[in-house]
Amino acid sequence: MKIKAIIVDDESHARSFLKKLCNHLYDDKIEIVDECNSVSNALISIKKNRPDLVFLDIQMPDENGFDLLSYFDTISFEIIFTTAHKQYAIEAIRNSALDYLLKPINAKDLKSAIGRLDLVLEKKDNLNRYQLLSENIANPSTEKQQIAFPTKAGFDVIQVGKIIFCQSDGSYTLIHTTDKKHHTSKSFKETCELLQSAPNFLKVQRSYLINRQYVENFKTDEFVLEMSSGDKIPVSDKSFNKKELIDAITK
Repeated sequence: MKIKAIIVDDESHARSFLKKLCNHLYDDKIEIVDECNSVSNALISIKKNRPDLVFLDIQMPDENGFDLLSYFDTISFEIIFTTAHKQYAIEAIRNSALDYLLKPINAKDLKSAIGRLDLVLEKKDNLNRYQLLSENIANPSTEKQQIAFPTKAGFDVIQVGKIIFCQSDGSYTLIHTTDKKHHTSKSFKETCELLQSAPNFLKVQRSYLINRQYVENFKTDEFVLEMSSGDKIPVSDKSFNKKELIDAITK
């Protein structure tokens, strides 16, 4: 059965281009059932067509793409946001385990987004990621924001400020928080990219990312950091000398 999709964008040429790209790449997989030029039209179309997927432009006149979320108590469809602008909302989207396409959209990015969509549809998780997105956008405090990390069973929602350190585990990542350990299927590289934009996070070794606020002390003889959890984190002497490490932790 094909994935039913709606394109919501106030620019007709953008809707037409995305539809042609979907038809070219996914003619046997995705059916574009409607095109809408506003949030109000999209609401009518969503109720009528019950899509599996909505390609949603962020910046539109009258109401923007995020306003669409407020009209639903529960969102039963997936959303791939589209935008021509890089701004703080992109981080909120990424942190909420959603996806987005940066205009001008190209085939490579669309394939990547649809690949992630396939994984989400397979898992059919019950996490209301769109509510999480709204909360993250409304909350300017990075430390209090939450990230939905994918796991084998679905998603674990973790508050950024509670993360003590992250540890590479093959192609996965162990996230140690003040509450428990989380095993995410995100790679260590992806996890670092998510967290290093937040304050207090520092990569001290190729396999460890630490939260500076949980450092208890530094043992110079072993060149390790002791965390408030009692864990000892090795520091790369190729990346830091003693002074550089102290400066990085205390800045």
